[in-house]
Amino acid sequence: MSARQNTKTNQNTEANGGRGETPAVGSNGGDNVDKIRELLFGEQMVGYEARFKTLEAKLTAEIESMRQAVEDGLAELRTHLEKRADEVEDASVARADLADSLEKLAAKLRG
Repeated sequence: MSARQNTKTNQNTEANGGRGETPAVGSNGGDNVDKIRELLFGEQMVGYEARFKTLEAKLTAEIESMRQAVEDGLAELRTHLEKRADEVEDASVARADLADSLEKLAAKLRG
């Protein structure tokens, strides 16, 4: 421990009746620190808050835009899949008819 720290510790011990405790900061001390912090950094904090609000608005708009793009893409995909499913179903009916015709032809040739 340096001589300066030792002197400060001794002064604190003497001030507290030899108990070795540091004096407690009262509620006014905490308020004072808050006031000093506000004076030193208040304008910067206001600037940061404004920048964060602007950034938040931009991010919210971008997220909404992306959400809308995803919803539009999903709707387009659903439409395409429904159309494709209908085409497959239509083709399947034709294939079933073709299979029946081939079976009848095979039976006729055998028979």
